[in-house]
Amino acid sequence: MKLFLVGGALVALLTAADYGPDFKPDARDGGPGTIDVSGYPEQQKTNYDMYALKCAKCHPLARSVNARFTAQDWKRYMKRMIRRPNSGINEEQAAKIYDFLKYYASKLGL
Repeated sequence: MKLFLVGGALVALLTAADYGPDFKPDARDGGPGTIDVSGYPEQQKTNYDMYALKCAKCHPLARSVNARFTAQDWKRYMKRMIRRPNSGINEEQAAKIYDFLKYYASKLGL
């Protein structure tokens, strides 16, 4: 029950974010905002949880779910994201997120 309440509060917080008057939505934000990882290996499920937690802090998950990046693209992108002052992503977390995104890109055939 606590997990449900915390999850609901997190969703409410993320959807109520005020991006300011100059905010222009990214076209990728309109697509699916989750990935069905039920058939993924356990390690990738764990990595997905880290990805969802950290990446949704700054932008909708749909942005990265719908980006069609290769593993090499994700490597460059992750380096940029961990340098952002408010990302809260350390090197270990970045490695897990990158591992998931690399796996996801391979599942998409990229």
